[in-house]
Amino acid sequence: MTEVQCLQIAENFLYSNGIGYLPAGRVGRKEEHRWEAIFPIPETLDPRIAVIDPPDVRVWVDIFGGGVELIYQM
Repeated sequence: MTEVQCLQIAENFLYSNGIGYLPAGRVGRKEEHRWEAIFPIPETLDPRIAVIDPPDVRVWVDIFGGGVELIYQM
């Protein structure tokens, strides 16, 4: 799997589940069987909001099966 494929799988998951994200994603941690896909959230572009915590949405993408799991952040 390439990083582009990983990000596309992650985007499809976020879109189909109605989770807001901005399409400038990147790959974060790479583990043996899964990669972390990270996307900023739309609220980070709103100048009226001082702090967004967390400022992104993250998912694990299984690099062999293409499965996706949302990473819950606090």
